[in-house]
Amino acid sequence: MKLNAITLLIASLLVAATVSAGSSGVPPTVTTTGAGSQTKTTAYVGLNWTLGGGMTPALVLGVFDTKVQANGDTTGGNLAFHANLAGGISLGKVKLSYLDGRNDLQGELGLGFDFMKQAPLLFLGINAPYVAAGIDAFSSHGFVPYAAIHTQGRFDKPAGTTTTISCNDPNYPTYNAVTNLCDFAPD
Repeated sequence: MKLNAITLLIASLLVAATVSAGSSGVPPTVTTTGAGSQTKTTAYVGLNWTLGGGMTPALVLGVFDTKVQANGDTTGGNLAFHANLAGGISLGKVKLSYLDGRNDLQGELGLGFDFMKQAPLLFLGINAPYVAAGIDAFSSHGFVPYAAIHTQGRFDKPAGTTTTISCNDPNYPTYNAVTNLCDFAPD
């Protein structure tokens, strides 16, 4: 009997916690204010590996030119020179791309030239803080996936940027940081 009472008490607490945690809410209003945008040119260094390229990476020397809006929207360009390190240093690729996304993740679309294959290339990839990945496409050499690490972190938002989270619905006036929703006010 005592075990049933404890089981019933625990079950009641779990149901109450589930009902409380599972309460529906509404998304808050997120407002970002501050400087309109910031344009910045940044040099970086990286290592690039290609599938089928062996364990030796290529050394990448590049420059990002980006424009970051106060809300984090980011556009810009990337110019990268790849130097092959296997069997001595030699020019590997030159790539120029357009970036579009957020200050911590961008899609990348570009073109270039591979000096080892003596062939032009198109590529599609993603760029994130300290890493990048994508696929180089050649007309006569097929598709070659790549992955890279580099020294560029997240692109900075303009100085003075402030983000405000507010709950404007009178039925859900309290912001819950755990659920990222506006919840009803506790009694």
